[in-house]
Amino acid sequence: MTTSKTLKTPRIWLLNPPFLKKFSRPQRSPAVTKSGTIYFPMWLAYATAVLERDDYTVTLTDAPAQGLDENRILVIAEELTPDLIVLDTSTPSIDHDLEIANRIRQRLPNSLIILVGTHVSATPEETLQKGSAIDIIARREYEETLLELANLLKKNKTKPSATD
Repeated sequence: MTTSKTLKTPRIWLLNPPFLKKFSRPQRSPAVTKSGTIYFPMWLAYATAVLERDDYTVTLTDAPAQGLDENRILVIAEELTPDLIVLDTSTPSIDHDLEIANRIRQRLPNSLIILVGTHVSATPEETLQKGSAIDIIARREYEETLLELANLLKKNKTKPSATD
């Protein structure tokens, strides 16, 4: 009788975190919009599609559009217990984004936390120094990087090392 080793598929959570009411991170100049328009997190959605294409279980949460506050995000984090968490960032919200990451880290110490977005693409070293909860920064167009990380998690079942 032959048995095959089944690899655990990592659960992945892509999060456009809450910030100010009606804050739109994905627009050209992230800000609170006067019209109340909240732009769709296109890059997070694109990364979600790339991961789903390879049969990963992915949840995309757009907190500003859904009106979710920090406390609700923490409840969702505990319910999902994701292995890989991707937080979108922007320059106006970076300090708050790092605080959200810290609060998630306190509840999910074994999850891999990755920051993406324009701010971290421009200032990766500075952001890593400010954010003790951050494991990885994926710069620029990050969807393939996230796929590689998910594949490493699936293969190794542990957080990737710096050499990975």
